[in-house]
Amino acid sequence: MASLTNFTPFPIIETKHLLLRRITHGDTNDMFEMRRNPGMYEYLNTKVDQNTEETKAYIDKMNQGIDEDKWVIWAIEHKQSNKVIGTICIWNINKDEECGELGYGIIPNYQGQGLMKESLVNVIEYGFEVMKLKVLEAYTEERNDKSIKLLESCKFVEVTKVEEAGDMNNHVLRMVVFRLLVQQQA
Repeated sequence: MASLTNFTPFPIIETKHLLLRRITHGDTNDMFEMRRNPGMYEYLNTKVDQNTEETKAYIDKMNQGIDEDKWVIWAIEHKQSNKVIGTICIWNINKDEECGELGYGIIPNYQGQGLMKESLVNVIEYGFEVMKLKVLEAYTEERNDKSIKLLESCKFVEVTKVEEAGDMNNHVLRMVVFRLLVQQQA
């Protein structure tokens, strides 16, 4: 198969303002601040972390998935502050169809500064050039205008809408599915 899903050694991506790197237990406090912030989950069906033990369990689960070549998830470290301000990942990787799904989030204090786009552009490049994926998809809640604008600015095209029932609450999420093909990126 052409797709590369071996993440050893872990792929570190450095950008002008950011370092995309593996999440470690040393990031527990920054990750807990992010994962306990309800503003991070406004358009998601995820519960906030109640304590650092839940955050450590999340870090362990993410790293286990990397070690098992199920996904790749980066901590987004802001170089100026040396603070982890978000995460970005490629997951739901389908080797046969050479596609994967993007997931991302950045703490509200760092939104609107172009940092997520800086991360996303580089992760798209990694997905297409290193992993040899042909398709990247992203699901975003239909009310999440910032995420929709971000995806559109990176040449993603809306392909469909789906409803997802909530696991953590009783409301239904109306997700817009965006797709980017390797030839669209150029």
